[in-house]
Amino acid sequence: MRGRQQPPVEEFSVVRHLAKEFARFLNRVQNDQVDILGSFLIENEWERYVDDGKDVVKSLEIAGFKIVPKEPTEKMVAAADSSLGSGLMGQRGATSYITQVFAAMIEEWAENHNPNLILDIISMALARASSPKSRRDTAMQDSSFQRFRKHSQDMLASLNKNGCIIAPDEPTGEMVAAGVAETAEIRTSTSQQIGADPAYLAKIYENMVAAVPE
Repeated sequence: MRGRQQPPVEEFSVVRHLAKEFARFLNRVQNDQVDILGSFLIENEWERYVDDGKDVVKSLEIAGFKIVPKEPTEKMVAAADSSLGSGLMGQRGATSYITQVFAAMIEEWAENHNPNLILDIISMALARASSPKSRRDTAMQDSSFQRFRKHSQDMLASLNKNGCIIAPDEPTGEMVAAGVAETAEIRTSTSQQIGADPAYLAKIYENMVAAVPE
């Protein structure tokens, strides 16, 4: 209707997203896009599962992973190397360089990593959330957590659909190599000279991942 203001776009939050995924799973909502009751349950129950969402994030970080946006935020780009923008590249050139190198590293990880450990971590969290007893007893080991594999795969796919990926907090050798290879496609003498230093590219990646909002 003319004159009606559009509702504000909700900023993506990893913990909120995970909490809603827990609400979806524990309320057995198959498709909240067509299930009105299911959608209502998710929107009104998700805050109960915030701790479960935080548990997934914490467990991933302990294992050396972090949930990061596939397209880096301005904060991530700024954290990569603050000196680049003031150098010969200029701010625009530095942003393009950083974004392209990061994208190459993330693409290498997305295409070639083994997701089993990540899926195990999510499956264990789902197992704890589904059992009130295991929630109270943090020492309890649920050896049957693998039964939640399909649900953990769905949660991982949902994160990817929303523009996020679970990546290592330190780049693998293959990721660094992909970043170095990408610099050959960035046609400036400055970028190609920087790109010859794998340790520098690894540091850029680590700085960016450290700048991802909690």
